[in-house]
Amino acid sequence: MESIAEIKSGLHHYIAETDDIQTLSKIKKYVSDLLKKENKIVAYTADGRALNQEGYKVDVDAAINEANNGGTVSIEEMEKGL
Repeated sequence: MESIAEIKSGLHHYIAETDDIQTLSKIKKYVSDLLKKENKIVAYTADGRALNQEGYKVDVDAAINEANNGGTVSIEEMEKGL
């Protein structure tokens, strides 16, 4: 059985040697679809909740929206205990 390093090396070689945009696009889509199906954990929240890629993006977008809407506390406010 091949090691992970050997498999990666072989894939890198195939990709580097391929100049066909359609083939490369299919490979990219296939790998992307596989990774999405895996529902791989990419992060954890402060309270320990596991997040996949989609959940992580949702949490980041929510935090950005909260910050844009003034829903954050400045360091000065935190130091004053507000």
